[in-house]
Amino acid sequence: MYAGKVDHGFDKKSSAELRKRLTPLIRKTQPYTSGSRTRASGLSQNCSLAEIEYRAKSGEGKVRHPFLRGLREDL
Repeated sequence: MYAGKVDHGFDKKSSAELRKRLTPLIRKTQPYTSGSRTRASGLSQNCSLAEIEYRAKSGEGKVRHPFLRGLREDL
């Protein structure tokens, strides 16, 4: 479920590594059913799980002050 963008916790090196890991997983078709409110790229079901820290959620369910803690390797 989409809950907003994460724009903190990246530097140039970590951003490049993340893009390198996720680019091969991009799907050609949209994985969501109709009615999705976002234009997010579709990743395959076999993708990584990111750990995101945030302070609160807005009334619309979006995260506030999100920060990337890193990708989870334990799954």
